[in-house]
Amino acid sequence: MQHTYDAIVVGSGPGGSTVARGLAMAGKKVVLLEKGKNHQNLGTYKGALSIVEKAGFFKSREGVAMLMASSTGGATTVYSASAAMPPPWLKERYGIDLTPYAEQTWSELNAAPLPESLLGSASRRIMETANHLGYEWTPTPKLFDLTKVKDGCQCGAGTSLGCACGAKWTAREYIKDAVAHGAHLRTRAECTEILMRNGRATGVRVNLAGRDTEELYADTVILAAGGIPTPGLLLKAGIDTAGKHCVIDPTVLLYGISPFEGSHTDPLVSVDTWEFCDSHGVRMGTLIDPKLMTLISLGKTGLRHLPKGRHYDHMVGILIKVKDKPGGWVDQRGQVSKELTQADFDKLAMGKEIASEILTASGCHPSTLVASPVRGAHPSGTCGIGTVVDDNLRTAIDNLYVCDAGVFPEALDRPTVITLISFGKRLVDHLLNAKN
Repeated sequence: MQHTYDAIVVGSGPGGSTVARGLAMAGKKVVLLEKGKNHQNLGTYKGALSIVEKAGFFKSREGVAMLMASSTGGATTVYSASAAMPPPWLKERYGIDLTPYAEQTWSELNAAPLPESLLGSASRRIMETANHLGYEWTPTPKLFDLTKVKDGCQCGAGTSLGCACGAKWTAREYIKDAVAHGAHLRTRAECTEILMRNGRATGVRVNLAGRDTEELYADTVILAAGGIPTPGLLLKAGIDTAGKHCVIDPTVLLYGISPFEGSHTDPLVSVDTWEFCDSHGVRMGTLIDPKLMTLISLGKTGLRHLPKGRHYDHMVGILIKVKDKPGGWVDQRGQVSKELTQADFDKLAMGKEIASEILTASGCHPSTLVASPVRGAHPSGTCGIGTVVDDNLRTAIDNLYVCDAGVFPEALDRPTVITLISFGKRLVDHLLNAKN
């Protein structure tokens, strides 16, 4: 079967949904392809296991677990809803000013720090203890509908399995807008190949629910499948520079058992600190995984730590996320190799030392502290600006663009959603202006 469109968007995360929405609102005929389903059982272990690739056990060749989500809305279905403006270095080092788009998005999505009443007692105590020690912790800006939170939803640890109440903004909101303006959403539609003629992208080949195959044609193809799937498609298309310079934002959770109610009912990353972000590439905030995931993490750390899971309701967690250097690779089959450097481990050690000090001062006994295995929070950088795409996110193949975390020229060192939406809006303007 063959279908023709003005634009094909592959991937429905924040980048892809933004582009599909913007082009559809401009009257373009758009198809939005999503490999996963439009899952409705959000907030459950069963739902989360069906959303994340390999039931959450997708790993690099070195054994580092990485998050890949296949569902309408992409990884925003299971993220913390934290918000941050694009990093200043995008303009300073790469000449890309996303400020107008980011400010518009910040206002449009009502991004704002959590009010003190919603921080949660454990997160508030961690923040107050940290500040008493001389650090600088503040409530984290969030993409929340606070009216829904006030109506009874606490959006605690279980929100990382998906937000059942709808308080957390996800890219599904933009997908609804795109569909309302005529975009065609195709779920369980995995792009397997870029179709080309005379060096120009003309469409894609799609595997439907693992059974049928279709060819879709368009004037423009935008890949937004994510930092791991997108470079695989580009490599198949002959762009040999894709898949290199991978960054993953290495992340560790440090847990402690407290004499007070733990973090499990607090919104994810209720409070955080940017104090060491620019100087050391280290960011921290309060976070604990859902109970089952915490037990799995404790088990991976060592069976002797499993009994600590009995005290889950009194566990407090601090997230340590560091900015890593580009390296490693992603191949056509989606395999990832990313070896952490000594500098990465040094940054994680610095964060764990500070987090240990804060947890201990807040009342956790040092013997209860345990760090999770390292995980990769944001696989990205594999289609970077200046190496795989140009300033307008265009590849070396005419009519073929990329708009996902792969375009980051280095680790973003902050929550990605506002930056990705801003890139998407900027790309929409470019595509519309180029056609005029």
